[in-house]
Amino acid sequence: MGPETASGEIRSLVKALAILDCFNVDHPQLGVREIARQLNMSTSTVGRVLATLHSAGVLSQDSTTRLYRIGSKVLSWSAVYMHGLDVREKARPMLEELHQLTQETVNLYILDGTERVCVERLESSQRVRVIVQIGERMPLHAGSAGKAILAFAPAKLVERILEKPLERMTDNTITSPKRLLEELRSVRNCGYAVSRAERFTDAMGLAAPIFDAAGNVTAALNVSGPLVRFTDAEVAKYAPKVVQLANQVSQSLGYIDPHELSKRSEG
Repeated sequence: MGPETASGEIRSLVKALAILDCFNVDHPQLGVREIARQLNMSTSTVGRVLATLHSAGVLSQDSTTRLYRIGSKVLSWSAVYMHGLDVREKARPMLEELHQLTQETVNLYILDGTERVCVERLESSQRVRVIVQIGERMPLHAGSAGKAILAFAPAKLVERILEKPLERMTDNTITSPKRLLEELRSVRNCGYAVSRAERFTDAMGLAAPIFDAAGNVTAALNVSGPLVRFTDAEVAKYAPKVVQLANQVSQSLGYIDPHELSKRSEG
């Protein structure tokens, strides 16, 4: 394979990935023209890539509307990815305990680049509840789980987040870099993060960080509910338990708290 051929294939791959990124929870079905308009690409180019992805099973197409959606092959990739998430398996008992205790929606988020991804969810049985889809990507600056991760993340990651304007998702979303840094210091001091209508206008969230064996923050354990039911009093009540359960997940991953390590060496 010559360099020109390899370069062409790489460009095609980049185009395919860009097209796949157009599909999300809000836009699960898309047509050729809409994708071409989003990416500023020609309809003929988009059409060829879509046809290739369709023939490979990565996309499926509605025979009536001719709109495309994510295909079944992605499910097999997702299964491989989820199987490899050791934290998801380790956290399951703690998620179930927190779910049973609070009767609210409980989520597990992992750090992925400059975002967090929901990889496990136990939904509240209440009629009014907070709903997050598994696989949904969210920012780190908004919401309790995002702040719980970002507060203990490397300084370089925090700098990357602050390089761009912080997206306002509700009237309560923190969009000031200075205020966000103050909030992260508060989270580090108490060990957990709270969100009051930062991502959803009527929801309260509580989360604590999870660390791997190397001491890196990799995930967050979160419980959330509507403000009318999951109040400040409920947060104060459950915060110690959320921190305890998150610590248990960390320990199951091989993490040893530096304070605990210091005690052992002194002993």
